[in-house]
Amino acid sequence: MDDLKQQLAPGWSTVNIVILVLLFMFSWVMALIFLAYVLGGHKVNLDLSRPETIAAFGRRVSTAFKAGIDSFSKG
Repeated sequence: MDDLKQQLAPGWSTVNIVILVLLFMFSWVMALIFLAYVLGGHKVNLDLSRPETIAAFGRRVSTAFKAGIDSFSKG
């Protein structure tokens, strides 16, 4: 099981390629989102093999969204 978790990390692995192909077969929008994760997940510190990074990523996105809404409503 640990080997599977390691392959879910951003980057090209066998598991990620299989997931990407299946997503393109069923939903190209989700496939493009997953492709962005594979190519740039490490740049935003998002790693599906470590669940704690998902919560931290969600908090950063939420904070950025709230700041954008606040600046839009002030301007």
